[in-house]
Amino acid sequence: MKKYLAVDLGGTAIKYGVADEKMNFLVKGKVDARTASYEDFRDDLKKILEECGEGVEGMAISMPGMIDRIKGFAYSGGAYRWVKQIPLAMKLKEELGLPVTICNDAKAAALAELGFGNLQDIRNGIAIILGTGIGGAIIIEGKLLDGSHYSSGEFSFIQENKREKGKCMDIFAFSNGVMGLKNAIKEASGLEDIDGLKAFRLIKEENNEAVLQGVKDFCWYLAYHIYNLQCVIDANRVVIGGGISNEPMFIELVKEAVTERFAQAVIPGIPQPEIMVCRYQSDANLVGAIFNFMQMVEGRDF
Repeated sequence: MKKYLAVDLGGTAIKYGVADEKMNFLVKGKVDARTASYEDFRDDLKKILEECGEGVEGMAISMPGMIDRIKGFAYSGGAYRWVKQIPLAMKLKEELGLPVTICNDAKAAALAELGFGNLQDIRNGIAIILGTGIGGAIIIEGKLLDGSHYSSGEFSFIQENKREKGKCMDIFAFSNGVMGLKNAIKEASGLEDIDGLKAFRLIKEENNEAVLQGVKDFCWYLAYHIYNLQCVIDANRVVIGGGISNEPMFIELVKEAVTERFAQAVIPGIPQPEIMVCRYQSDANLVGAIFNFMQMVEGRDF
């Protein structure tokens, strides 16, 4: 059975793993990310390849930035600021001596769901990854929408208030990122710096109704955006990922908020999409990177 080396480039750490064709991981690891130069980056990948890359078909990379995954061209690289319009996949292929593919990290998470998870056999779908910002991806006719400039799914920057002319404080990333949850809980309960883990502990163990209301408000903001996205995309299903989605109660609260939001539509008739959690969580970017490799290098049509 074939083996693939997947690498997920983060701002502080590089996660990696070797998996077979059924996405069973044989090896997993993590090293500190060195983002200052291409040379540091290349040397880190070389070390990972030397340690666990024997017999792999190639290296599948998930990374931040505007990425043309078909050509392997990186226009930008997030924390890897030296990435500026370079044919990164080809450059690495020449230096590492094996096939290399690159893919935007949020899109990789969606590809994991499209290939092996909860977007399989879904005609049109949306993936929303909740974190510091809002990662996202759109599936149209069973295929990932890359966008004309490889930036589709940048949900973080969707604005909420048309009156905030020239300002950037009223965007999806701030209402439903990590700070958005903390702010919603603070406004409802007065408690500061309450993250998702603390919030659900207070709700379950102490029956804290004020914190619960803050989480419900956060879910309402999310439902607001899901409704707006649905007006454009008409998705069959929306999958929710990110750390907080590991909490089953959170997904149920999102479902309730979405049902309420669609019921309150000024003009009824927009079909309500199914809401599900992402099947892949911490491994999503690795799995999606491999799926991308299978498509780009092996020409698989799933």
